[in-house]
Amino acid sequence: MAETVTVRNMRLVNPQGTELAQGNFELNARPQSLAGKTLGLLENSKANSDKVLQELANILTQRHGLKEVIMLSKHSASLPTKPEVVQQALDKVDVLITGIGD
Repeated sequence: MAETVTVRNMRLVNPQGTELAQGNFELNARPQSLAGKTLGLLENSKANSDKVLQELANILTQRHGLKEVIMLSKHSASLPTKPEVVQQALDKVDVLITGIGD
């Protein structure tokens, strides 16, 4: 957990964040093709991130025959994605692309 200290009406937060669970980190295998896959697009709530990702979805759908595109959103660019949004991505998408705006 991040340590928080209050000094003279200022709240100071240790930026080290939380510790991750121990274990090996492994990437999932990449699909050979996007044809027939469900693409998830996770935008970070910054200006224009949704527009950039939607245009990317249009291009990928035309070029690779995606079955479906699901738009997902973070509630804040500076905070981790809510667990229910992560679970939705795990349950419904084959490939996930995240994007930023500004």
